Amino acid sequence: MSDGSDDAEFGQGSFDLGIDLLLGIDLDRLRRERLCDLLEKGLAMRQAIRQRPAPQHKVARAIGLNELRGLDEHDLREALQVLDSWLREPSEEPVQARRSRFDRPTGVGQLPVPRCVKKALVAQACGLCADPIKPGDEIGRMRPLKKPRNGGFPMMGWLCRHCLFDRRETPRRRDLLIRFFHHLLNTSAVGLNARECDLLHTWLTSGTARSSQAWRDDPLDTTLVRLATSVTEDKPNTWIAFPTSVTILEALQTAETEGPDARLLADVLQHVQEWDTNPQGVDHARYGTGVAYRQQVLARTTRPTFLSDLGGPFFLHTAPDPADEDTETTSAEPS
Repeated sequence: MSDGSDDAEFGQGSFDLGIDLLLGIDLDRLRRERLCDLLEKGLAMRQAIRQRPAPQHKVARAIGLNELRGLDEHDLREALQVLDSWLREPSEEPVQARRSRFDRPTGVGQLPVPRCVKKALVAQACGLCADPIKPGDEIGRMRPLKKPRNGGFPMMGWLCRHCLFDRRETPRRRDLLIRFFHHLLNTSAVGLNARECDLLHTWLTSGTARSSQAWRDDPLDTTLVRLATSVTEDKPNTWIAFPTSVTILEALQTAETEGPDARLLADVLQHVQEWDTNPQGVDHARYGTGVAYRQQVLARTTRPTFLSDLGGPFFLHTAPDPADEDTETTSAEPS
């Protein structure tokens, strides 16, 4: 085993108490093999400090699992943060993550029950919207997707409370743009519920979108009627085809000229354009023209955005019927 000096020099992290544990290490830059290695060494160190009980169970419970088996990279990073905090304060045992039984929106704005909710140990960014999360804020993880729905959808990381519960009941413009991005990455249309249709209708009619060149080339008047009808009828899903979705984004860009929403909108349009033009020359013979191709273009962009850093596509479609939700399952994430 390395004494940790090489790890520290190259920013790879160490669980050597004589050095710095994980201080100053960016776990987001480490991949699965290194994360697993760090977790194994850290658990061994904790067990050397106190032989019994074994630390694995308490660390697993702190991230909302029954055991440390088949963890994805998001869980590995959180487990390392839990273990790092425990080694720094050996008398402060990890707090068990709560089970997901608490009030949440109902109706068309309801999201699936999260796997667990806990307090953030360190400052981080939401794994979906990238908004900042402070230590002590509530974070949680969504449950693994059931086959065959999970095909092609990576697991989201740890999410802020808004993204866990409220992004479909009280959507922000940011949530709407992220929804457009992930649906366009994985499908040929964008699905919006009545709340999101209401927000989009307001956004399209309250600014200068109607006078944009995009609107003149592809009028959105019929789309406005569909959005208004969806709101009136409280529809759970209204699908907007890819070409119309791109027109909407381009029209909104003229109405949103500054601020974080404008930057995010530009990022979404950047990736949409890259899927169309394939600037990195991704091999269509190997990846086709669908989601695998779009993922490759996203990963190879020369102008990274937080959207490309997080990857995807993430599953942002309809919530399952609450009667079908397994609120007791806490098995490990797929490896």
